[in-house]
Amino acid sequence: MWTSFCELALFGGPPHRGVEQALRGGAEAPSDAEMVAEICRGIRETTGLHSELAAPGWIAITCESRAMAEWLGAAIAPENVEVRVEDDRVLLPAGPGFRLENEVKSIITVVAKTHHYWAMHRGSVKDGTLRPLRVGVGGAGDVKTVLIDALRRRYGRRRAVVASPAQVLEVNDHAVDLVLVKLPENGDAPGFESKMVDAAIGVFGASALSDALRRDDRSVDLWHLLVVSTAGEPKVDLSRGGHPTVFADLATPGGIDVIVSWLQKELGLDPWRGRRA
Repeated sequence: MWTSFCELALFGGPPHRGVEQALRGGAEAPSDAEMVAEICRGIRETTGLHSELAAPGWIAITCESRAMAEWLGAAIAPENVEVRVEDDRVLLPAGPGFRLENEVKSIITVVAKTHHYWAMHRGSVKDGTLRPLRVGVGGAGDVKTVLIDALRRRYGRRRAVVASPAQVLEVNDHAVDLVLVKLPENGDAPGFESKMVDAAIGVFGASALSDALRRDDRSVDLWHLLVVSTAGEPKVDLSRGGHPTVFADLATPGGIDVIVSWLQKELGLDPWRGRRA
């Protein structure tokens, strides 16, 4: 029954509970066993995380790491729910008077919401460092700029930023989930920049791609995703050794949908804010 509450995390907004309805821990009376079981079940259904009664009035959620526990703790506190962090566990109130449609629902919803935020913001972790996803965008002509602008409108300009290869390592704002790295204008596949990005997208007009193929330019096969800007319904070709080629009209929402789907499936970038044409 609780899986639908994951959808609440797809939207921002004010704290889940007001200050006057804040949930506090510290109850000395034993927690209701049935209520605790329902909270734990809801947390498992919405996040996959294990939780259990830790002490009278408190449940403990076991996280993947202490860093994750600290991040969730910091995200939960503004929701007006008391929270404690102990090593890799997050402790939340589970008072004896909690009711299913009120406090129990709030605890599950807040955990689902902040867990989505964690999944969203953790991006790629390299050598234990939390950072945004870095995607190089290159190719010939103006179509590269068209794609970058469309992706920023889709994800939001606060969430998706543009950087040069020289600037990419300096982007460490936790509100940023996607760094679009503008690769050189020569249309070649990325060289040294490939070490700085998690994936590279090559964007070409039909004529520019035809010229590259006539030259027998094998560098087009190095792009993780090759995008050909063309009119008509989007089409996907998988003949490039597993790296897809997308034929799409970048001026249409449907054309951008295909690329957003690839970013989600291959790189785990959640389009949680909904579609921006």
